[in-house]
Amino acid sequence: PNIVIFGTTGSGKSSIINILLEREEAPASNDAMGCTATTDNYDFSIDERKYRIWDTPGLNEGSEGLVPAKVALKNLKSFVKELVRDKNRTPLFILCVEGSQDVKAQLRHYDSLKSTIGAAPFSIVVTGMDRCSSSPWSKWWGEHQNILQSFGV
Repeated sequence: PNIVIFGTTGSGKSSIINILLEREEAPASNDAMGCTATTDNYDFSIDERKYRIWDTPGLNEGSEGLVPAKVALKNLKSFVKELVRDKNRTPLFILCVEGSQDVKAQLRHYDSLKSTIGAAPFSIVVTGMDRCSSSPWSKWWGEHQNILQSFGV
C-alpha cells in the first residue's frame, strides 16, 4: 500500500517517516526553511507487509523557500491525481498538523486537496504537542474540535 504524507514545512512529515523506517533516511530539519524539495518515496515493512510512503515538500513556504507554496501545492495535486487514478494504488493520505501552530491555516491544505483526494482514506497526525500550550494534551482536541469538524475531519 501507498501512504502520502503532506502538510506545512516543519510539521514533522519527514520525522514521522524516519520513525516508521526505524532509521534516519528522510532528510529532516528544525529550520523554518524546508529540506524536502521533491516528492520522495521510502519503502518499509510492518509484520511482513510492504508499504511505500511518500514525503512531500512543505505547503507553506514563501517565494524564497525551497519550493514556493503555490508550486508545492500544484505539484502535490498532480501527484495525487496520478496515484488515485490507479484504483490498485489508492493511498492513505496523512495530513501532518503541527499542534502548536495555527490549525485552521494548516487544515486549508487538506481543504484544497479534498476534491483531488476524493474517497481515498484520510487521516491527521498532530505533532509538536510538546510545544503546545494545551495541557493536558487531550484538551487540545476539545479546543480544536469545531475547527476540525468545519473542515469535515
